[in-house]
Amino acid sequence: MYLLSLDEVDWVKRMNHISSTSGLAEKTNVSRKTWTKALSTREPSALVLQALANLGARPEKILVLEQEAFVA
Repeated sequence: MYLLSLDEVDWVKRMNHISSTSGLAEKTNVSRKTWTKALSTREPSALVLQALANLGARPEKILVLEQEAFVA
């Protein structure tokens, strides 16, 4: 299973001067509740992936295998 890379999400937030899920919601028109759920479960959805892509997320780094996520 693939999960969102929290490192990449943090990188995107820093690059866009975003400090919170509210900031993500304002910049992307994706609700704060959706961001909170996505970041807590790390389950990628098309809406969240597209929003991250629009903010400049690197495609090769936005998803990680579940096994790799627990090794780090």
